[in-house]
Amino acid sequence: MQQNSNPGIKWGLLVGLAMIVWNILIWVAGPDYLFSLNLKFVQFVVWAVLGIFAGLERKKQLGGYIGFKDAIKPIFTTFVISSLMIAVYNYVVFTYMYDNNLMELSKKHLMEDTAWLLRKFKAPQEEIDKQLKDLKDADYRVTISSAFIDYLRNLIKFFVVSAILAVIIRKKQVFGGVSEMNRKNP
Repeated sequence: MQQNSNPGIKWGLLVGLAMIVWNILIWVAGPDYLFSLNLKFVQFVVWAVLGIFAGLERKKQLGGYIGFKDAIKPIFTTFVISSLMIAVYNYVVFTYMYDNNLMELSKKHLMEDTAWLLRKFKAPQEEIDKQLKDLKDADYRVTISSAFIDYLRNLIKFFVVSAILAVIIRKKQVFGGVSEMNRKNP
């Protein structure tokens, strides 16, 4: 493999396919699983772990040492590609395959989860009522523009995750107790 290839492309496609299969399996399992906060959290953790593999592959290409900049590129590329695949999948599924009852179920589960979270964090009842009213009045249709906006929001979230993961896997090469970046050229 080339020294400067980006394994994030390969991992992005693999992770995107894995997340699509994950979503199909959860869809088949039923609406309670489809809208489960616990399963969404597990999916996010699996997504992050798979994203690390791209950074670790790049680290291996570089001989076991990798800086932050070299680590974040393949990890973030993985998230860019896989979340684009999921955005397209969600648009197609919610536009052409789901019925309106599923949108209502989505709204119902989101309102229940929001109320539970707000109560868990001891939010005032007025704030809970306001949030629930906003959610009840929101438009849950998936359009091209809403799918694109969700994709951009996910990119922001995944950039932060990528940065954290890049810090975790980075390993600078040390020469005589001084890192390569701090070594003076003769």
